[in-house]
Amino acid sequence: MPDPDNYIAVGKIVKPIGIKGNLKAIYLTDFPERFSEIEKVYLFDERKNLFYTDKVNPEFVFVISEQKAFDKYLNIKFKGYDSINEISGFINLIIMIDEKDRVKIDEGSYYFYELIGADFFDKGVLIGKVKSIVNYGSGDLFNVETASKEVLVPFLKEFIVNIDVKKKRIDADLIDGLLIL
Repeated sequence: MPDPDNYIAVGKIVKPIGIKGNLKAIYLTDFPERFSEIEKVYLFDERKNLFYTDKVNPEFVFVISEQKAFDKYLNIKFKGYDSINEISGFINLIIMIDEKDRVKIDEGSYYFYELIGADFFDKGVLIGKVKSIVNYGSGDLFNVETASKEVLVPFLKEFIVNIDVKKKRIDADLIDGLLIL
């Protein structure tokens, strides 16, 4: 069984389209154009924490036979699934790809999932761990879980001194008064 931590989510199946096995999937990626290059994917059930096995190929890989990209969603079909009855169990499954196939980003840019769980330091003092990265409209914020509460820290180059993804460490130099712990 594949380890879900080695895969990244790129879409979520939300409903069937027609009766011939096509599915509507919403994007869970900042790079929806990637689907034009993807031939094989994995289907993952978050609730059961398991990968689905393809009936055509006894592995966990599903081969894409058709796809058509739209602004907000993808019309996708898998090889060997030609009726609505065969794909009805795929609703709410996550479309995943191997992490090694992710889009390469520029140096100094990061995937948010790489930063979750990182130790967050201010001027060398451990503040807490990054719980999530959120955006309420004015920019990305680190949601840092401290010993007593959660605090939001702007993800700005003016504050962030260093990010070490391998060591799961973020060093900041925050202005006085920004954090009230």
